[in-house]
Amino acid sequence: MNGQFKRHKHGLIILSLIALAGCQSLPAPENKQPPKPAQTEKRDIKTPAGVVITPYEREEIQRKKMQVIVPEQQSKQQFDDGRQLPAFQKLMQKTQLAYKQGQWNEAEAAALQAQRLAPQSAETFLYLALIANKKNRPANAQALAQRGLSYAQTHAMKKQLWQVILKAAQQQKDQKTIQQAQKALQGL
Repeated sequence: MNGQFKRHKHGLIILSLIALAGCQSLPAPENKQPPKPAQTEKRDIKTPAGVVITPYEREEIQRKKMQVIVPEQQSKQQFDDGRQLPAFQKLMQKTQLAYKQGQWNEAEAAALQAQRLAPQSAETFLYLALIANKKNRPANAQALAQRGLSYAQTHAMKKQLWQVILKAAQQQKDQKTIQQAQKALQGL
């Protein structure tokens, strides 16, 4: 029995060596990225209630370069705020005439109508702010002028709106806003 065990042991050692040599002779696996999934077939999923769900395909997210707008280019770019409308121009003429004549209510009504036609026109906010100042409502004037600043496209319009803000802040004795308006006016 001892001889048989030695042959068996000897056979196991030979088999182990053959297996080890065989493993070493296999080509090394390449580091391949998993293949991109091919167009998957649309599989309808049926729920127990009988509803059929068809999943949609998701597109792969890709990086794209975006064009950056330099602030100088941005200030030159103007948006259509409705000032070219004939009805708006007529209402603004009516607003200016009523304002010059001291008819604050008529000027305000015309400016509000013009604002409905061109809600992004800084000019309507300017006149509404000026009228609010004349009617001794400085907080309202300041708010309207600041709103107009967000739509102002020219330095001249910004300057007029900042002047209204300065005057309203002076009436309210708001030192912080006074300094802010003075600083902005110096920068224009």
